[in-house]
Amino acid sequence: MAVAAAGIYLAFDGGPDGSKADDAGIGPYDEIVLRGARAVGEREGLGKVIALRSSAGSWRDAESSSSESDHKSGGGPGDLRVSAGRAQVLVRFSDDEVAGQTAVPDLGPFARVLVGTHEVRGDEQTLAVRVSRISPWQLTDRAGPSFQGAIREALVFVATGHLAVNHPRPGVKTSEPARSQPEPPTVDAPKVPTSFAPEEDAPPSVWVERERRAPNIYISRPDPKR
Repeated sequence: MAVAAAGIYLAFDGGPDGSKADDAGIGPYDEIVLRGARAVGEREGLGKVIALRSSAGSWRDAESSSSESDHKSGGGPGDLRVSAGRAQVLVRFSDDEVAGQTAVPDLGPFARVLVGTHEVRGDEQTLAVRVSRISPWQLTDRAGPSFQGAIREALVFVATGHLAVNHPRPGVKTSEPARSQPEPPTVDAPKVPTSFAPEEDAPPSVWVERERRAPNIYISRPDPKR
């Protein structure tokens, strides 16, 4: 029996393109993103649509050439089965359209995850539910009390030991902002008087100069000849 390479795999559990019970499925990928009616496999930064859901609700391989695959099997729409080969699966719930939304912690690890029409199950634990196949996912208490009932649009699957590719986020400035220099102290310019009238309390200096007495000057003269 061949050992599956590390990575995340997608298989069809029932439905017209149903995979065998021991078949790992399509993969491996770095991560698989399930949003709306399609599943995208991401590998080395490149995405590829690997599964589509028809109007009848059944999932099929995106490379299937038959548009009539919904009528080839009476086994119902079936589920998507996600596995990780020798590793295990981590599940991430995300919603790219909501800025500043608190990220839900990754759930798992699980040996396998089944995605049905109305629920997501990890090792038989119900992780999220929805009322129809076009509705967003509503998290259960498996995500923690603070996230119970939270609504998310997309599912991201990644294998343990491999980091999920995060969607672009606004960059965070790491450089320290320039410190503002202290402003030099403001020196008040001397006020120029608008009126030259002397103040009543203090007599002007020119009056003081006029009140000064002239100094006594002694002139030395020679004595008259006798």
